[in-house]
Amino acid sequence: MKPVKKIIALFLILILGAGTLYAAQPAIVKGRVLCSGSGVEGVLVSDGHNVVKTDKDGAYQLAVDLSESDFVHISVPSGYEVERKGNYPLFFGRLDTSATGEQTFNFNLTKVDQSAYTLLTLADTHVCGGVNRRANADEMQLYNNYFMPELREVVAAANGEGRTYLINLGDMTQVGYRPSYRVGKEGAGYSFTDYMRDTNVDIPIFNVIGNHDHDVPKKGTAFTESSIRGSRRDYYAELGPVYYSMTIGREHYIILDNTFVLTSDAHGSTDEKATTGNQVRLCNAQANWLKNHMAAIDRSTFDRVVLCMHCALLNANGGISMMRSHQLFEPISGCEIVALIGHSHRDRSVRTWQGGRVIYEFLHPSTAGVAWYSPINTEGTPGAVITYKFKGKNIERKYYPYGSQKGVQYRVYDNADHAWSYPINEITGSYWSYAREVENGYYKHRPAILVNIWNAYSCKFTESTGGKGEVTRGCYDLTFRDWYWSQYEKSLNGEIPEGQMLRKANWQTPSKSTQAWRYVPADPKAVVTVEAKDVFGNVIATFTARASK
Repeated sequence: MKPVKKIIALFLILILGAGTLYAAQPAIVKGRVLCSGSGVEGVLVSDGHNVVKTDKDGAYQLAVDLSESDFVHISVPSGYEVERKGNYPLFFGRLDTSATGEQTFNFNLTKVDQSAYTLLTLADTHVCGGVNRRANADEMQLYNNYFMPELREVVAAANGEGRTYLINLGDMTQVGYRPSYRVGKEGAGYSFTDYMRDTNVDIPIFNVIGNHDHDVPKKGTAFTESSIRGSRRDYYAELGPVYYSMTIGREHYIILDNTFVLTSDAHGSTDEKATTGNQVRLCNAQANWLKNHMAAIDRSTFDRVVLCMHCALLNANGGISMMRSHQLFEPISGCEIVALIGHSHRDRSVRTWQGGRVIYEFLHPSTAGVAWYSPINTEGTPGAVITYKFKGKNIERKYYPYGSQKGVQYRVYDNADHAWSYPINEITGSYWSYAREVENGYYKHRPAILVNIWNAYSCKFTESTGGKGEVTRGCYDLTFRDWYWSQYEKSLNGEIPEGQMLRKANWQTPSKSTQAWRYVPADPKAVVTVEAKDVFGNVIATFTARASK
C-alpha cells in the first residue's frame, strides 16, 4: 500500500473508531428518591430499558443510551404517593436527548395509608373536540357537562373511604382530530393536555395509551421495532411514558402499551409478518424492560399483578388472544394476574388459568357509550365510572353510570312486572333487530324473561312453583338495539341533526352480551327469582320477574 493510502486508511480507522467509542459512551443519569428530605431505599428506577434500585440514601445512577430512552421513571412503592402537578403524578423526568453531561432527576414521595383505597377506571372516552363531522359535534361539552359531574360525585364518595386513584385505559382522544394533525384546518381538535385539563378531579390520574392515542406514520411508511417510538410522539410530549409501574396497597400495577402500530391506528392484524394495520403485542424494548423490572422487584411487597392495557389479553372463552404472550407471561410467572382492559367498548369478565395461576380479565365499556351518540354501549352496558376495591382474594367492582342511565345496574324484560313495548318470548334478543325476530318467529310463542346484568359471570333462575326452564346465554339488549334502529332510520331520512346521525358501522351496531340471559320458564306464571354472581362468586344482583301475568 502506498504511503498516502496508508495515512488515509489510518485516519479513517481512527475517526470511525473514535465515533464508535463515542456512540457507546452512555449518558449518566442520577438523582435521589426522597420522603420528607430523607432517602427512600429500594425504589426501582428505570430508563425504559435498565432497572436499578436506590441505595440506603435514596440515591441511584443509570447509564442511559439517549438514542433509545426518552424518560427516567420510578416505580412508586406501596405506602407512598409521588408529588403531582395538578392531576399529573410526577413519577418521571424527561431526558434531554441532546445533552452531553450528567443529568439529575430527584423524586419526592409522601407517606400515605393505602390499607383501604379505591381505583376508578375510565375507558375509550374518544373526545374529538367537536371537529369530527361523523361523530357527535357536542362531545367535548358532553364530557364536561354530562359526564364529569358524575365522576366528581364518585371521587367525593371514594375519598371518604381511603385513598383514591384513577386509571384511564386508553383512547382518550382520536389521532386524526388532535391539534398536531389539524394544522391549518378548521377547529382546534382535542389534545391529551385538553383531556387532562377537563378531567379536573383532585386525585392522581394514570393513563394507558390506546390504539387511537398513537400517531400513525407518514403515508407509504411503516413503524418497526426500531422506530415504534415515533407512534407515541404526541403521547410522550403531553402524558409521559407508555409503560411503567407502581404498587398501591398490596397490588403491583404494570401499565403497558400492547398496541403495536404498523401503519394504522384502527385496523388489527394477527399475522406475524404483517406490514400494515396494528397488532396486539408488546414491542421488544418494552418486553425487555418488563423482564428486567420483574427480576429486580421484591415480590413479597405485593399479592397480585394488575395489568393495565388497552387491548385484550384473553378472548371470551379464556384463550390467549394477545400475540407473543410469552413476553408478558414469563416475567410475571407465579403471580396472580388481574387485567384491566379497554378497547372493545363492552363489558366482560373472564377467568382462566395459565401455568397454574389464575387470570382475571375485565373488559370495560366505553365511557362515551357509543361515541357520545348514546350513553349506552352496543351490548347494553351504560357508559360509567367503574370502581375497584381489593379485599383479600376478592375484588369489589361497581358501576356508576351517568345521565339518563344513572343508578342502572341491570335491565329486566318480561311480560308482567317489566313489560317491554312488544312481547318477550323464547327468541327475543336472538337477532340484531326486532323485525328479524318477527320474520323468524313463526312458531315461537312461549313467554320468556330477558336480563342483562353488568359484571355478571353466572346467573341462576329459580321458579316459585319448582319447575326448571330453558336458559340461553348471549342476547341482544333491547334498550340499545331498539334505540339504534330507530335512530338509524331517522338518520337515513335526514330527520335528525347531522351530528346525531348514525352510520351502519360495526362499532355502532347492536352486539350480543355475554352478561345477558334469556329464560323460558316451565310455568309461565311462576315468580322467577334471578340471582347473578360475579367472577369471584359474590352475589351482585337478586330480583324477581314473571314471564306472564
